Amino acid sequence: MTLESKVKNIEQEKENKLKEKACKTSIKEGSSYSISDGFGFRYVTPYALALGANDVHVGLLSTIPNLVGSFSALHGVSLLKDISRKKIVVTGVFLQALMWLALVGVGVLYFIFDIGSDITPILMIITYTLLVVVGAITGPAWNSWMKDIIPERFGKYFGIRNRSVGVVSLLAMLAAGFVLDFFKQFNLFLGFAILFTIAFIGRSMSTYFFTKQYEPKF
Repeated sequence: MTLESKVKNIEQEKENKLKEKACKTSIKEGSSYSISDGFGFRYVTPYALALGANDVHVGLLSTIPNLVGSFSALHGVSLLKDISRKKIVVTGVFLQALMWLALVGVGVLYFIFDIGSDITPILMIITYTLLVVVGAITGPAWNSWMKDIIPERFGKYFGIRNRSVGVVSLLAMLAAGFVLDFFKQFNLFLGFAILFTIAFIGRSMSTYFFTKQYEPKF
């Protein structure tokens, strides 16, 4: 074996170890995301109703964010030409985390400053749309990143990852339900504020794990 071959083998072994570690990190990141899913995404519509949203507002909340998010994903693809995938994902996920606090801010306007229900549902739709859009933009970069980490056993790995993510998401959703049921008796907004703050923490944890995750060459 030539010296060049030995060097290549060492580099390949190092690369494989980094990818293996990245796989474990991604499961932790996915579990962190599930916290924001169970405490946040699952309770967006009830929150809108608490803010005085009517049937039209709920319909818009169910359609506009997903529609705009789908088109935004195309922009996410174009970003890959000029910006590293890790930077796109870390920045996008952190901004998405901040949007949960912005949703709490909308509730502050309604419950504390008594801003009318003709304004707050619209503000919520706009804020939630931004949250979804930021996530959609990071999607292509994340998919490409993970594909380079797991080039062969993609399906098997995500089967394992999705089980872990699903369990955490279910437990988070149930816990959020108990929290909301408790606080609705005397302060409904406080219950939602706690839910979305936990969602913010979960997504912030995702940001941290992404900063620690290895990014192989594109």
